[in-house]
Amino acid sequence: MQKDIVAYFENTIIPLIAKDFPQVASEMSIMVTGSFGFGLGDESSDLDANIYLDDPLWKSQGGQVQLLLEHSPDSFARTVGHPEICVHPLSWLLDEHRKLFLEGRRDLPWEQVSIEDLFELQENLVLRDPHGVFGRLRERTAPERLPDWLWQKRLMEEWQKLVFADLGELVSSVKRQRALQAQIIFGCVMEDLLHVGFLLNRKYYPWRKHLRWAFEKLPVLASSALPHLDAVDSLRDWDGKLASVEAVRDIYADYMRDKGILSPEVLDDLEWAIRLEAWSNPRWRDRILALQQKAVAAGDKPGDRWVWSLWGWN
Repeated sequence: MQKDIVAYFENTIIPLIAKDFPQVASEMSIMVTGSFGFGLGDESSDLDANIYLDDPLWKSQGGQVQLLLEHSPDSFARTVGHPEICVHPLSWLLDEHRKLFLEGRRDLPWEQVSIEDLFELQENLVLRDPHGVFGRLRERTAPERLPDWLWQKRLMEEWQKLVFADLGELVSSVKRQRALQAQIIFGCVMEDLLHVGFLLNRKYYPWRKHLRWAFEKLPVLASSALPHLDAVDSLRDWDGKLASVEAVRDIYADYMRDKGILSPEVLDDLEWAIRLEAWSNPRWRDRILALQQKAVAAGDKPGDRWVWSLWGWN
């Protein structure tokens, strides 16, 4: 199927554009996205691809090219109302931060680019890259270039979401026998578990549709976690589902402790670690101790520190 996609562009789309828009044909970069972009397309998949042009060329000719593609009889698995091939300006790449990454600046806006978009940039099929834009962006956004503090931050936030938010709500919904509510939250928990697995590997993850496929390729933890994750499909009772979820949670927790990925202090006081930005503040616990001392000096309990923090009492 991948060969069919390449042939479709080389034999149909590129000649079609070249006939009326030769400059566009010579300058355009092409990326295939979605299932076909990952080599997973089948007869039921829609073909989604993006043609990227330098902004001035996109502004002057991009609209006409888009109309040409819309009205072309040579369609490939067209979905009504959804163009299979979109014409975009290069400036839209990386949430409009492409230029900053290409310039190689130190203060790059990593937090403003989603992990899913970074995954797609790294993994989607590139058919044409005449100016090496995709090649350079891939090199400058490789996972090993993402700052350590940001990996830590995202892992802390995702772990908190899993353990203290979604999983707690799931257990509560199951106990209350609220089936629909439990099913909805269960989907969130499964997504959380997959996301944490990627973050522990320091790998980008795709949008939810392709999470299971990409997770299987992870070098660490996938082999031990997947049997539990896949087992939930065959389990009909909630006790079994929760046991599988908690097994993966425990695998991750043991791995983090064994490898020192998150310190025991962070794992034991995660909410405050996030609140005090422990990923960039190694003395974050000093603030907790100061708040506890103020609470005790006022005749309150150490656990009342959160009141002192929230109201900003000195």
